[in-house]
Amino acid sequence: MKDNISLLVLILWIGLVIAGLIGEIKCIYKAYKCNWEPIGKAECVYTISAFTGIGVVVGYLTIEDK
Repeated sequence: MKDNISLLVLILWIGLVIAGLIGEIKCIYKAYKCNWEPIGKAECVYTISAFTGIGVVVGYLTIEDK
């Protein structure tokens, strides 16, 4: 029984790590795809989030780019 719980925790942990990496990659991609003329809210949020590690969550958000 204890082995089953350990396996479940390991699978959940690996899933969270993969989801976090995907979120970070999405955040970097969204920062890259912003128009940057003029620099606005979306550019700042995506860039700062990518550099601080918050991009694991922000990558899944949609911020309007003007």
